[in-house]
Amino acid sequence: MNSRTAFHLDCNPVISECGFYCEKCIQEIESVFEKTEGVSKFYREGDGVVVEHDPNKVTAEQLIAVFKGLPSFYEAKFIPNVIPA
Repeated sequence: MNSRTAFHLDCNPVISECGFYCEKCIQEIESVFEKTEGVSKFYREGDGVVVEHDPNKVTAEQLIAVFKGLPSFYEAKFIPNVIPA
């Protein structure tokens, strides 16, 4: 059974012009999560992003670790936090 985990990706302290609407960032994140076992869907929602995933294959904590490595072209500046349901 899939879980739906929403994340806020804060990068504004480092990349002030970021409003998380940069298509380059979104494309990279989509590309990374398409290759992540257990992830079935990734999409933007409100001021954050949602990852639908099988928690038996990839946990929210593991997804946070993936987000911390992004975006690669800004030397991993995302500060991810889970948005409570």
